Amino acid sequence: MAIGDFINDGAVDVLVACNNDAPLLLRNNAAKHNNWLGLKLVGQKANPDAIGALISWQAGDLKRHLYKVGGGSYLASHDPRVVLGIGARTKLDWVEVKWPLPSGRVERFADLPINQYVAITEGEGIKT
Repeated sequence: MAIGDFINDGAVDVLVACNNDAPLLLRNNAAKHNNWLGLKLVGQKANPDAIGALISWQAGDLKRHLYKVGGGSYLASHDPRVVLGIGARTKLDWVEVKWPLPSGRVERFADLPINQYVAITEGEGIKT
């Protein structure tokens, strides 16, 4: 099994490998009407995949955080991108990335787009 946004719509889907058969893609249609921001984190001083980074974000009354993790399922790899959900809210107030050691750098970003993927490179900022 591998999880990721296979069609780049902000909804995390599931791909299941079936023995002696074609894989099965379970598309997530439940998230269609919600807003989101997708991040691809690129570490410079921190590890290149930013495993261990703490990502925090706020959109109006919603405040969330998560750690970027690595790994995956047996013989599978998950999408390395992270999707930040904001529900029906139409604007992200800010996103903060605390890069893992040995960096430990903390960067905060405002005026971010929604419903698309952006890349954040440690120390260099956002690229759409």
